[in-house]
Amino acid sequence: MKPNVPMFDVNCGCGVWPFRPTPPADAASLQAMLRAEGVTRACAYPLEAYLWPDPQEANELRLPQLARSSFFVPSAVLNPTMPAWSKGYLRCREKWGVRMVRIMPNYHLYELTHPGVDALARQAAADRVVLGVLVRAEDKRMQNPIAKVPPFPIDDVVALARRHPRLRVVVFGFGRLWDRCELVPPAMVNQLQLRPDLEKGADLPENMWIELSFFEHESSFANALKLFPAERLLFGTNAPLFYPRANVLKIENSEASKRAKTAAFRTNAEKLLGVKA
Repeated sequence: MKPNVPMFDVNCGCGVWPFRPTPPADAASLQAMLRAEGVTRACAYPLEAYLWPDPQEANELRLPQLARSSFFVPSAVLNPTMPAWSKGYLRCREKWGVRMVRIMPNYHLYELTHPGVDALARQAAADRVVLGVLVRAEDKRMQNPIAKVPPFPIDDVVALARRHPRLRVVVFGFGRLWDRCELVPPAMVNQLQLRPDLEKGADLPENMWIELSFFEHESSFANALKLFPAERLLFGTNAPLFYPRANVLKIENSEASKRAKTAAFRTNAEKLLGVKA
């Protein structure tokens, strides 16, 4: 049974994944699949951008079809270490009205201390554009043996957010709580099972949001609420790499309050991106 609330999916990819079949491969079919699970709006990016040498070519392929549908909020992918990143940024903003740009540092092989990342962060902050950082695309058990890509360190994303307090940052793919990090240290993970409420959750920067498609722990959504403020959690399906229903049920079947569910499903994304679900 679908949740009886609008759902804003902030994390879905449109396109072809090269390592295994991941239908659907076009915007219309992706929209049909998400609507079948109750999703009413989605912020989608070009899936080919992970592995194509220049992600702007993936933007040029997929963003026109995403922008034609009122269901989608198109999102561009950029590589800020490339000389022409700013030209691609302006084209995506002016041509397709993107409200979020995403970067994939572990797939495009750079650190967040690169000068191009700070330049993009300053530009995005000035334009009130959200910056998404994808730290993980697949479960490691699903990765092709010739293309093992480790998750990007969440603490580096936290450092970026703290360096640019006017920038709004979303982390995509975080949530494997056995990954060692300072944001959620092992002692805090252990307390999730021992205490109904933590005295102090994770020290999340005020300009940072957590997308939940990879967040896996016993009572995933309820435990996410122990670590992070409810207004900083975002529903995402990670479709088509994940089956969307799994992440719908992760929130809908949680023992968390209806208010917290509505915030994650809809209102947080609406406020962040400035559009209705």
